[in-house]
Amino acid sequence: VSVHGKMNSLNLISYIAGDFASGKGSIDPVIDAWTSEIKDMDKMYQQKEDEWRAKKRAAKNKKEQPEEPKLPVRCLTLNNTVANLAERLANTEGKHAFSFTPEADTVAQKWKSAMSDFSVMLRQAYDGTSYEREARSAEAVNVHIDRLLWNVVMCGTPDALYRVVNNYTDGFQSRITVARTPDNTFTPLTDNLYVLTDRQRDRIIQVAHLLPLMEGDVVLPKLEAKGREWLEQIRLETMKNDDKVKARQRFRICPTTMRMMTCIMLCKVAEALIQKHGFQGAEKLLKQNPLLWKELIVKMQTPTMLAVFNVLADYQLDNALYFFRSRIEDAFSSRDYCGQSVYDRSRRGRNDSIFERLDVTFSFDQAQQQSISVKGAGATHESVKQMLKNWKQQGLISVLPDKRYQKASPTV
Repeated sequence: VSVHGKMNSLNLISYIAGDFASGKGSIDPVIDAWTSEIKDMDKMYQQKEDEWRAKKRAAKNKKEQPEEPKLPVRCLTLNNTVANLAERLANTEGKHAFSFTPEADTVAQKWKSAMSDFSVMLRQAYDGTSYEREARSAEAVNVHIDRLLWNVVMCGTPDALYRVVNNYTDGFQSRITVARTPDNTFTPLTDNLYVLTDRQRDRIIQVAHLLPLMEGDVVLPKLEAKGREWLEQIRLETMKNDDKVKARQRFRICPTTMRMMTCIMLCKVAEALIQKHGFQGAEKLLKQNPLLWKELIVKMQTPTMLAVFNVLADYQLDNALYFFRSRIEDAFSSRDYCGQSVYDRSRRGRNDSIFERLDVTFSFDQAQQQSISVKGAGATHESVKQMLKNWKQQGLISVLPDKRYQKASPTV
């Protein structure tokens, strides 16, 4: 789909965070339904691989060895090595690969010494860029992938999330979509409302079967306009209180949400065709007219459908800030990242003018008065609160026992 003039593959990386017994397992039957057709094919390929391994063991001391098959297995376990994953991803014949783990600690433990490699692979998968891996040994894995197509879903506890995402400046955090399970700590035990019915499972399998028939690039002008509108709304909102962390999160949340919306609308196209023509009729139509889906998805950009964009984007933004705000602020203000003392401060804007006007010791009210004198009516209680929080994170001020503030160093 076209995002800001550039074609984006529908690659998504997601993490469902929740405490133990919070209902994360409810997604397992949904994932099984979505990937059932692919897994059936994978079982055939894995059976052929097992046959090859048996032949290789039987021919262990023979001169002629059976040739290793290159089979397009597409459901990839994350309990794997970099080399094996890279080789699998290279053999998918240009189709998307899928990985799902119900326990994110599988990733944290298996990739503990190679988390950087895992992060790089997922970042390149999100971007849909090429992936290269070379080795001099003839036995080692050499991989050249023009476009990495890989969708990953992980489930786990919040602390496992921090073991998977442990770098907050390399861009991995902004590429991963985080969802939260609702707090069910005091919820009464009732009938499980999230059990997948047979009808729902059958429909998911049918839609998943039709989706590969919808291949190509598409431009969705109304979705693009909606994305730009949301970006501008967050930009103006964050400018008022100098919230740089929230402002930067919007850059990747927007394209991620546009990809999600495209996926939802593609599923809606498939569902509409099934309802109107039946499953076999829908499949026949898509094969006869390969461009039909493009005409239909453009019509799916209704106001009701586009309203979902804001819900998804705001939800992702809220969760990103909930889990990562303080860690991002600490990472970007550290000497390791900026290469300068926290006391070195260059003049960048109106907040610096406010900082200069304040005495060495000052109160919240004084900070608000100076903010109003510099910024005018735009200086709200929340914006002043955020400004003081930023200064504290940067080491510019400290909080005294009487709730007043003290500058950590003289104004430069």
